[in-house]
Amino acid sequence: MSEPKSLALFYVADGIRLEKQSWLLAASLADAHKGDDRVTQYAYASATFRPEIRDMTHAIYEVCKVELRTLDEPPKWKKPYPHGNKMVAACDVRGTSHAIFLDTDMACTRSLAEFMDLAPDMVAAAPEGRPTWGGKNARWTRAYAHFDMDVPQERVRLLRGAKMEYVPYFNAGFVAFPEAKHPEDGKRFGEHWRDTALDFDLNCAIANKRPWLDQITLPLTMKRFGYKTRVLDELHNYSLSHRGDYSNTPDAVILHYHRMRFLFQSPQWVGLRDMLIDTVPSKFRDGLNAYVADVESSLDVQD
Repeated sequence: MSEPKSLALFYVADGIRLEKQSWLLAASLADAHKGDDRVTQYAYASATFRPEIRDMTHAIYEVCKVELRTLDEPPKWKKPYPHGNKMVAACDVRGTSHAIFLDTDMACTRSLAEFMDLAPDMVAAAPEGRPTWGGKNARWTRAYAHFDMDVPQERVRLLRGAKMEYVPYFNAGFVAFPEAKHPEDGKRFGEHWRDTALDFDLNCAIANKRPWLDQITLPLTMKRFGYKTRVLDELHNYSLSHRGDYSNTPDAVILHYHRMRFLFQSPQWVGLRDMLIDTVPSKFRDGLNAYVADVESSLDVQD
């Protein structure tokens, strides 16, 4: 008899900016999965930053049933790579059948329980918006060759700009995967991703790996260890940055806003704001209202 399905939703709240972003993410995830005990939340912070996490954050996590965990030490990257914390967190054992990593600059509007049905050898992610890496100097050919592989024949349609057909290249802000151990080496997907990224970082002589190392090595990991890909549509990772008309924002499952000023312009903002305010214990409402007022006055602030 198979183990019951369960889903861990996890993110990295390491540093003041990510900590603040995690308030809305935690509240929106809790609201979208209300009453579903199969789904749990985990926030990760480094041992250095964890003592600095403010009382309001702890209160929001308690209400939203978020378990705060300490990140393991990062591997010995060639040079510091904070984006790599998602892979460190992905390696943690949470005891669920499936997991989803989410960037903290996201808000969830509907349940993600469907990802508990991913096969043990399938990973889900949405294509990147634009070809931010690999378009020149046969970089993808050299990247795959580093692991004695050929570039895949299949293509994905990128989600922004000209929406060009491109080699498999995914936004690493939303990655859903099974926690099953690989039949050959006993490792889980998160470990495969971390190990592939570390090898590529240290041993593949190729330019401009940062900040895209996580995204470069995601499809490399999939092919290297035989994971199939469920290619998600843009509603599962809808980028709000620099849109021309926010009144046309679709009813997305995941809003990836990048900067709060972009989310503020979307029609979903008022509902998300009110939901967050209702979530926060009353003793912290003044602090949250001040934060919201700052967000709503930031429309003209440049990146």
